[in-house]
Amino acid sequence: TPPFFLGSALLPISLLSPPQQHRGLGVSLGTLGAIPSAALDPNITALGEISQPPIMGNVDPSKIDEIRRTVYVGNLNSQTTTADQLLEFFKQVGEVKFVRMAGDETQPTRFAFVEFADQNSVPRALAFNGVMFGDRPLKINHSNNAIVKPPEMTPQAAAKELEEVMKRVREAQSFISAAIEPGWLHSTSICNDFLGCF
Repeated sequence: TPPFFLGSALLPISLLSPPQQHRGLGVSLGTLGAIPSAALDPNITALGEISQPPIMGNVDPSKIDEIRRTVYVGNLNSQTTTADQLLEFFKQVGEVKFVRMAGDETQPTRFAFVEFADQNSVPRALAFNGVMFGDRPLKINHSNNAIVKPPEMTPQAAAKELEEVMKRVREAQSFISAAIEPGWLHSTSICNDFLGCF
């Protein structure tokens, strides 16, 4: 199962239970009403129907395919929109590889990036531009950037990181065990701001 981004965390899609309704939005996937029929048409495969914008700036050539498979989604309600809601919403048009929420959580409006497995999903996603998502119309455009993903770990690096974490757990367990030894409470005065010393 491919992972998706939730804020800065990368979570496997399998950890999410597919909601039948967008929580907090009151939007059912089957009752959106204003979905353009072109957005759901699996036969739209010609990318020429919606022209691809030129890639701007100095872009790593290895990222061009990712950029071409990614859309920018703006005008999202900061208080009610989550990455898993966007994932479920955009799964209607194609397989979603990553969702990354972006923007300041304290502002009323945020944005996100959605990367699809296939470039052919992008024109269908762009057809959702202006569709109401909760209380706001979506603003969907081609992305100028690929989603920044954490570096993949080799099995050796993952094993080493796990070993370090387990070492810290063992150290913490030793510290806790030493702290709760029976003689420790009688030989040490414990002071607390609320309870005083005992």
